[in-house]
Amino acid sequence: MKFRDFKNNSEMLLYFGLKIESKKFINFEEATPVKLSEAILSDIEFSLANRGDADMEAYACEAFIFPILREAWKRNPKAKLFSHPQIKYEDLVLVPDYVVTSRDISGLNAFQKPLLITVEAKNDDYALGWSDACKQLIVARLLNENNEIPIYALVSIGEGWQIGKLDGNRIYKHPIPLSINDPDQLLGVLDYIFADCVKTAERFGMYD
Repeated sequence: MKFRDFKNNSEMLLYFGLKIESKKFINFEEATPVKLSEAILSDIEFSLANRGDADMEAYACEAFIFPILREAWKRNPKAKLFSHPQIKYEDLVLVPDYVVTSRDISGLNAFQKPLLITVEAKNDDYALGWSDACKQLIVARLLNENNEIPIYALVSIGEGWQIGKLDGNRIYKHPIPLSINDPDQLLGVLDYIFADCVKTAERFGMYD
């Protein structure tokens, strides 16, 4: 069955034997807060204060999402962060906002197996963001060619962040969102997720 044949996400999830479930799969108290630098905080505060009504997803990606993801990436250099990579599967072409993979051991920085996808929710609509994220998670799993590899998802509007994870036959959505209003907690949880992506890469021999 081609992706274009699915009438909606429910049909797609049923076809791939997946269900969405609300679950606290990360204990935020175990994710040590990480202090965001004053320089980055100042940049974010300036961008928030001067965001225009017409500034939509591209603005959020560049001003809020990428700077914080980059800080988590710097703390976990065995990961590789890609910006707006094009991923293809059969008739479907997707462009996630950001994807984390293992670092290519050849040194060429080629795109490896996806371990985390990040979606900026268009028009600040989380439901639409999760609709995109579900499709991207499924395509990422198909590209990985291994249903045992867990894949994280982040859906963000810039100020707010929601977390998910495809693991087994479930797409888990963490019921507690994160906020840029608590940047140390946000970066701490992202650092935890990036580190877990590295552990997954090691477990599945991606650095061998």
